Amino acid sequence: MAKIAKDSNSNSLKKITYFIDDKLGGVSSLNLNLIKHAPSDVHQEVISIVESNGSFTKANIKYPVEKTYAFINDQTHNAYAVIKKLRSLIQNESGALILNYGTEMAMLDHFQVSKTTYQLVHDEYNLRLARDYGNIVDVFICHNAFIKSQLHLLYPNRKNDIHFLPHGVEVSKFFRKKVSDNAPLRLLFLGRLTKSKGIFDLPIIASILREKGVSVKWTCIGSGPEEIDFKTSWNNLDLVEFISPKTNVEVLEIASHHDVFVLPTKFEGTPVSLLETMSVGLVPIITSLNGGIQEIVTTDIGYALPIDDNKAFANAIIDLNENREKLETLSSSCRQKIINQFNLENTAKTYFSLFLNYESYKKEKKLKKRKLGSTLDQPFLPNFFTRFIRMLMA
Repeated sequence: MAKIAKDSNSNSLKKITYFIDDKLGGVSSLNLNLIKHAPSDVHQEVISIVESNGSFTKANIKYPVEKTYAFINDQTHNAYAVIKKLRSLIQNESGALILNYGTEMAMLDHFQVSKTTYQLVHDEYNLRLARDYGNIVDVFICHNAFIKSQLHLLYPNRKNDIHFLPHGVEVSKFFRKKVSDNAPLRLLFLGRLTKSKGIFDLPIIASILREKGVSVKWTCIGSGPEEIDFKTSWNNLDLVEFISPKTNVEVLEIASHHDVFVLPTKFEGTPVSLLETMSVGLVPIITSLNGGIQEIVTTDIGYALPIDDNKAFANAIIDLNENREKLETLSSSCRQKIINQFNLENTAKTYFSLFLNYESYKKEKKLKKRKLGSTLDQPFLPNFFTRFIRMLMA
């Protein structure tokens, strides 16, 4: 267990509390990476928000922290009862609150806290939260220049509160071996199995390659709400394997036996999967979306392509298939970029220098108490009544 130190500015502990939805994906991975690289003298705790009837695949991560609170958010409950219960988990003392999703931000808009709030603005979803709940945020942290520019437009008078901190990944001990010139390219998809990740584009890309006589091997790592439909969408002629490794170490070891990372995603910030696969030398072929992808995937790294352009994805794969020397050059560049710019050992230090300076960033917050939920969500309605009516209507 980590050694716990006193805050030099008060009698309280140096304390960081993370709100993390229990959802499989990059947000959970990013927070886990930070937690694992915290200074040894910091007390960390996680409030894991579990959507009991949500469609997202659960991350089921055991965070290496002093305390984890499993907070069950049942959609039948009165939203005001939910945020009141969530508030009860926060102690009235100084410290840092790390915000990732809307539940905790709605709660903070209704209850004062004595802690300093840091919103991680991962993508355009979080950008909308920053717009709606900026009044309760002390510090905005973004991972790419596009989100930073959008935050500056939202809050032109708060530029000192907006910090651009690219996140990182551990540099993997695994690195791909050169594929022989006559062997099929080994293609990897890694991500949540949902339409927004472009999973149903993959069989289309495979069919284009098949029609052009290009032999490849596909591996798909992940799980999600559309897993069954995704698996049945493939043609029996395609060589494809579906894997669900239990640990991130297994994921990276499997990734190292591939050549290309294919992600025709429709919505993204800075994908952790992109950085992780680059760390083992996989060349990315990915959708060119505003934000981290465009900044990371330059022509010396891989291919950032127009959204929904499956022919462009297939042609990029064909380009690497026909030019194995280019594949090896790009692969080495991917690994080196992670070492030089996205090594978690270095990037985590910048995060914690900001988190642990919470006394300097704390501001007085004006609550707006925005209306939550539907007609059955009211501060004056007993929770049992709201639940009873919703269960009758179900």
